[in-house]
Amino acid sequence: MSGSLLRRSSSDRGQSLVEFALVLPVFLLFVFGIIDGGRAILAYNQMSQATRNVARVASVTCFDTTTRCDATTAGSPVRNAVDAQVAGLQGPTIWTVVCIDPATNAPPVTCEPGDIVRVTATSQITMITPIIAQALGNVNVASTSEATILQ
Repeated sequence: MSGSLLRRSSSDRGQSLVEFALVLPVFLLFVFGIIDGGRAILAYNQMSQATRNVARVASVTCFDTTTRCDATTAGSPVRNAVDAQVAGLQGPTIWTVVCIDPATNAPPVTCEPGDIVRVTATSQITMITPIIAQALGNVNVASTSEATILQ
């Protein structure tokens, strides 16, 4: 090949720079959008695991104590389980623990073995990509788990 074909003119280099400047923001938005989506999926998975763990503890241990299934009283088994799960979550979380009668699907007067304990956790995560954060705002992440009361 001749040397003239391998050399680029100065206008070709400028054209490449302009194309790069036009494509780079779109590429970065795409990459950070994937990262934000991954963070949202991670938050949901962590929330699901946390609610399963709290529901398991509530179904096995919380009904043999005087505090019953109370997620707000310090020292109760459910409160201890909630506190143990909070460390792995991405933000402040609101926990709800409710006993449900499976026949009526409503809270019974007193919880008994055979009833269902329903644990719900909700939280918000903030997107790190400014454009996505403005478009979506805070993303709500929630999970609910149920377990049958064994004792």
